[in-house]
Amino acid sequence: QEIKKKRQRRRAPRRFGGAIKLKSGMYDRYTELHDKTWDGVLERMSKSHMRNFTIYFHKETNTMFSHFEWVGHWYHDCKTYEEEQSLFNADMKAIAEDPITLEWWKLCEPCQEPFTQWPEGATMLSEGGTGDWWAPLENLNHCGRWPMDYSDDLRDPDFVPRNPNGKTVEHPSNR
Repeated sequence: QEIKKKRQRRRAPRRFGGAIKLKSGMYDRYTELHDKTWDGVLERMSKSHMRNFTIYFHKETNTMFSHFEWVGHWYHDCKTYEEEQSLFNADMKAIAEDPITLEWWKLCEPCQEPFTQWPEGATMLSEGGTGDWWAPLENLNHCGRWPMDYSDDLRDPDFVPRNPNGKTVEHPSNR
């Protein structure tokens, strides 16, 4: 007889979306970078409670849309919105200060063209700049159920690489 695990009721993950332009002619380079995101970047995102990070590309407008879920409130007893927001901000700061992630951003930034929320001439994120490089998107709707748990794997085993030349850029520590 099959024994079903009783699911613990959890609050929904916090969802975030962003948009940015992919510079003309940079599709191959961007997929070269993202077909095998560096392990150190994935590990930092996981430690900062990010799950299900996904980037979509709209070819006609050369616009990329990102989505991720944040679950830090699942692991900490946040009693108020302010406590939860403080934890989220600390997680995002840890990503922004991570040396491998900064190195990764330095390679990604030349492929991207931010919308007007990023001031012209502002310091790049990889150089210590702050702000919304990807334009924040408003979550208008979420239909249905949400995940109660996530895989411990950092990579999606079913992901199909997109680079037309089969190239990837690996961090030296991955080799």
